[in-house]
Amino acid sequence: MVNRRNVSSIAANAETELIAAYGANPEDLIAVGTEARVYALGDDQVLKIYADPGQRGSLEAIADLYQRFDRASVSCALPEIRTIDQHGSLLAVTETRLPGIPMSSALDLTDPATERTYLTAVQDFTGLRLTAPLGRRMLLDPAPTHQDEDWNAFLGRLLDHKLPQVFADLRCDVPAVDSIIDRLIARLARPYAGPESVIHGDLYPDNMLVTTDGKVSAVIDFGTFTLLGDPLYDVAGACAYYRMYDSDRLAVRNRLLTTAAAGLTADRRDQLADYLQLIALLSCDLYPKQDLHIRETGHYQWAADVLNSQTDWRD
Repeated sequence: MVNRRNVSSIAANAETELIAAYGANPEDLIAVGTEARVYALGDDQVLKIYADPGQRGSLEAIADLYQRFDRASVSCALPEIRTIDQHGSLLAVTETRLPGIPMSSALDLTDPATERTYLTAVQDFTGLRLTAPLGRRMLLDPAPTHQDEDWNAFLGRLLDHKLPQVFADLRCDVPAVDSIIDRLIARLARPYAGPESVIHGDLYPDNMLVTTDGKVSAVIDFGTFTLLGDPLYDVAGACAYYRMYDSDRLAVRNRLLTTAAAGLTADRRDQLADYLQLIALLSCDLYPKQDLHIRETGHYQWAADVLNSQTDWRD
């Protein structure tokens, strides 16, 4: 788990001084996330204010990744960090301002047309390549000592690290967890020989911007979950994240997976299903809450639901 100071710890006077230094005003605030407050700097830039200057190293790694993007390989716009500077206890980052607003703010996510737009954009994004190798599988790898590691071996290493932390809890809530893990271990023991691309890792509607005519214009917020590997991993995650906490999430997920699986070979369909369950296993304890057992948190319950769901979309 990554522990960072969030925007609630930003002192108002420090923020006021910082935005004034960049020629912005309080009314230029356009977004507030968990880690940053975002201000417009004219039509072509934004200023992001981070509460934790310790994030500088991560932001520099993200800026480097952005410089490596083969932007011609996808139809959407992608972020670009221009400057990273520390101002007292705060970190100021300027980025190119991308066109559009978050999909969930612009469109009705329950509309089948929006669902199709979303999945089409996800599938287009999976074509994103780099102009120069990154040298590691995980963008923000805390210990990038496994250069040129096979994709399946990398995922197997993540699973080996995660299972001791979550296995006892999952055994209480997922009756088939042993067989699921056995199947995943068997798959990941095989060398990976498929396509590779940038994996965003967090492709949900708020990380896609759309224009007034409903077209996806940009993908944002790379970082913690960004990987280099099989693009089908991103597709599996995106199908699971769309309306992931809604009451009809299983039907939504199955529809998206059915569409995503169309045209895939039988093994790639199986791989899509395996990635879905692997993502649930690896992420089930990502969002702990103080004074709550992990099994009582919403994201853990979502992960258990994914693991317990039948893969009838493949039938």
